[in-house]
Amino acid sequence: MGWEGIGLAAAYLGVINIATYAAFALDKRRSVAGAWRLREVSLLRLALFGGWPGAKLAQWRLRHKTRKQPFARILNLIGVLQLVLALALAATAAGWTGAAMRWLGGEGWAGIGLTLFEPGLEPEPERVMPRRFGPGS
Repeated sequence: MGWEGIGLAAAYLGVINIATYAAFALDKRRSVAGAWRLREVSLLRLALFGGWPGAKLAQWRLRHKTRKQPFARILNLIGVLQLVLALALAATAAGWTGAAMRWLGGEGWAGIGLTLFEPGLEPEPERVMPRRFGPGS
């Protein structure tokens, strides 16, 4: 991704987070006024599409949707998933995935004192039995 792509991604994230914060603020105003509210799925969808930081900021600053535990848990799960995705994309962009797979595959675990198999207890190679053809052969 070139600088143009990074700029577009940053602009998108800025717009979606402002829109998410505004949606939470609107829902809070409607809640206080006793008016029709925004659907929770709409607020969660905004967070899912990149507006999670704006959603958490609004939740914290406006004290909105903090007691609704299913909502709060789903919102936090969205944040964790986005963090994992961001780390995976960053690792892929930096070319770390091959090194990470090699590290996890063997020498990395041994380097911190963990091995997949105890020394001397490596699994035995699978034995190949001769094939028999037909009855009685």
